[in-house]
Amino acid sequence: MAGFFKKIVDKLSGYPDDADFDYEGEYDYDEAVEEEYDAPVSQQAYPQQEQFRPGNIPDPMMHYTAPQRSSPQKVVPIKAGEQQLVIMQPNNIQSAQRVCDHLRAGHMVICNIENVDAKIAQRVIDFISGSTYAMDGNVKPIDARAHSFVAVPRSVSLVDKEIAPQDTVEYPEQYRMAR
Repeated sequence: MAGFFKKIVDKLSGYPDDADFDYEGEYDYDEAVEEEYDAPVSQQAYPQQEQFRPGNIPDPMMHYTAPQRSSPQKVVPIKAGEQQLVIMQPNNIQSAQRVCDHLRAGHMVICNIENVDAKIAQRVIDFISGSTYAMDGNVKPIDARAHSFVAVPRSVSLVDKEIAPQDTVEYPEQYRMAR
């Protein structure tokens, strides 16, 4: 039974049975190598080289010519999309998804979660920061209480400066709000 399957495989594969071939005596590689080894080397194979002398070394800067450009290269301005700053107050996962949609579009997003329940705010922050990380973006808090943060895409770099304490900022009298 095994011989039957072997014959079928040999027929279908297109390779004949190895027992029919006689490999000995077909090729004699040793004679061909000896003939090539004993062949005389012609002088024409190697071009005549100039003899090295200290006086015949050319100065590389003496004959240098700058390569000429065939046509001047054109500078094409790249139209960058307008940078947008979006301010949102995400109070559920759907609004957090909209924040991430803005990030995917290349917009910077400032989020204020001051009036959001603590558990929902934590989920929103986790969702936005995870999505921003997946897009190689960055998330930084804006205020010390972490009620506001900025999320930016990869194309925007945030420079992390020292955060000014909120209580020590002095505004001129004309800009102060009545309490």
